[in-house]
Amino acid sequence: MKDSISLSDINKLAIPAILYNITEPLLGLVDLAIIGQIPEHATEAKGGVGLAVGLISTLVWGLAQVRTAISAQVGKYLGMNQLDKIKTLIPQSLILSILLGVFFWLLTVIFYQPISTFLFNDTNLKTLEFSLDYYKIRAIGLPLSLFIAGIFGIFRGYQNTSWAMLISLIGGVFNLIFDFILIHGVSDIIPAMGVQGAALASLIAQIIMFSLSIYFLLKKTPFDLKPTLKLNPELKNTLLLTLNMLIRTLALNATFIIALRFANGYGKHALSAYAIGINIWLFSSFFIDGYSNAGNAIAGKLLGQKDIQQLKKLGFYLIKINSIIASLLALTYFIFKDMIATVYFDDSIDRTIFFSFFWIIIIAQPINSVAFTLDGIFKGLGEAKTLRNILLIGTFIIFIPLVFLFDSFALNIQGIWYAFLAWMFWRASSLFVLFKKYTIKS
Repeated sequence: MKDSISLSDINKLAIPAILYNITEPLLGLVDLAIIGQIPEHATEAKGGVGLAVGLISTLVWGLAQVRTAISAQVGKYLGMNQLDKIKTLIPQSLILSILLGVFFWLLTVIFYQPISTFLFNDTNLKTLEFSLDYYKIRAIGLPLSLFIAGIFGIFRGYQNTSWAMLISLIGGVFNLIFDFILIHGVSDIIPAMGVQGAALASLIAQIIMFSLSIYFLLKKTPFDLKPTLKLNPELKNTLLLTLNMLIRTLALNATFIIALRFANGYGKHALSAYAIGINIWLFSSFFIDGYSNAGNAIAGKLLGQKDIQQLKKLGFYLIKINSIIASLLALTYFIFKDMIATVYFDDSIDRTIFFSFFWIIIIAQPINSVAFTLDGIFKGLGEAKTLRNILLIGTFIIFIPLVFLFDSFALNIQGIWYAFLAWMFWRASSLFVLFKKYTIKS
């Protein structure tokens, strides 16, 4: 990595990306820990928030694909030194993100009960009540989340992730402060709001992040938010990239929805344990994904420069770095597994269920590191069709059949995590083979 890309170049993108990536899942874990201390129905509250967050994550991942598309476009045109050609593309893409957010916010709030029943199977009425209380407030921020994601994609393509890091950290601090204030209340001044307080804290943080995102875009980049009636020539390609990434992400979200549906079907204790497990999984994923984001940004720029040899070096170098990070995460989880269980579970049944599958999360980390690294590279290259096809196969030919098979063997919650392991192994191995072919062919 000595010709044109140094470790310093990578770290300038990766380290801030790690910090902003882990902010949201880390806050989700903090939310669940604080909610778990409410005096009544703590298990149902954690399960309800887990259901609502699952749907919000599904929508954000599914609809925020403009971020990936615009990141690839900005990176490519930066490499060609022709950013002026996509200046009008930026506001057009962001307007699309907001409109999608508004539509799905209204749709899901109006039909939340039938949607949640369809997605999550039969749900304890108390759990559903907590879920709705959280969702109807938190979902107001869906258009803001998609707008912020789009701007973060612009920053990434522009080879800067530190602005997104700063915005996320500021939002995270405000979220945490308002969590403590609103969930439990403050004496006779502010009443305790429980799960509604957690949702409101997140919404306030999103409004702050939305404002900061606009500020950094206007002050730090050559782009603006002035809309034009004439469509940018690259809008069609951006929409095609977005569509393919949307299909891919729908397959990705189908995996998590089905897993959540089965976990909910195994009872409130299984759901509570699963909610913590999946948040730890997501925390690890976003942590590893920091260097993948660096690969995403740099790969787009190298594509614009047509430097395939550097691209090959970049890919294998990032795999090495992420494998080390994933192994350290796995070791940390193994050493502190008892402490983790103590923090999140008062109920011994929840703790027992959690330990029955936590070892699978631990051993999956190195596998995940390869998948996420190359996923980032292929996003930067604009290879949306490749990523789409791999996820479709992984979800509908591997994960879903395995979940049903393991359920028939009465493996219950363990079966879900065995299926996750097979799903990630497919993603990692197939992307590795295709990356080698891509760099040789090119």
